[in-house]
Amino acid sequence: MSQRHPGSRRVHQERSNEPDDVFIARVLYLGKWAEAHQQALIVLGVVLAIVVYGLYAYGNSRERMQVQAGQQLEAVHQSISISDTEGAKDDLVVFLQNFSGTAYEAEARLLLGQLYLESGDSQQALAVLDALGSRPNEPIEFQAAALLGAAYEQEERWSEAEEVYLAIADRSDLDFQVRNALTAAARNRGGQGDASGAIELYERVLADLEVNAVDRGVYLMRIEELRSASTT
Repeated sequence: MSQRHPGSRRVHQERSNEPDDVFIARVLYLGKWAEAHQQALIVLGVVLAIVVYGLYAYGNSRERMQVQAGQQLEAVHQSISISDTEGAKDDLVVFLQNFSGTAYEAEARLLLGQLYLESGDSQQALAVLDALGSRPNEPIEFQAAALLGAAYEQEERWSEAEEVYLAIADRSDLDFQVRNALTAAARNRGGQGDASGAIELYERVLADLEVNAVDRGVYLMRIEELRSASTT
């Protein structure tokens, strides 16, 4: 019969208690550390509380601002619906001062630029629309770019108008936007006596049209008019 070593049980029990001893030692160490750094921990806790409250308050403030912006823009649309365009323009100027950075800023810029353009104030339209439509990528930016090109044309800044129209044609994925932009750029070139440049753009439009498209005849007629005018 084998005999167990007298100290083996004791050694086993001592080893089994080692994790508990380590845990207790760590707890005691942390307790002493916290006691020694009590003031710093209090300050840190206060700072964290302030940060959390600040983020919460900021989120609520942003949410309230979005709601207010939506309400204000709705009031502007109501002014336009009763033909109070001057009042709508004044309200939109104030809106952009108070609600820039909200989800409604782009719509407000587009609307104000359109109102300026319709009233013949192309310089104000350019100032409002440039930030939104100069490098279009989003749907509302393409709308702003089309208005921006028209504002440049009103100012007789033909090369800048063409640049905007061609940017729309190169960037947009919508056929009608590309077609309208190329048509505007071609009209712009033709108006400046660049018949060959206008024909080049009209031919780009034709290349993307279906063979039996109704509009083909219109563009073919414009091309023939430009060719006839350039030979006389």
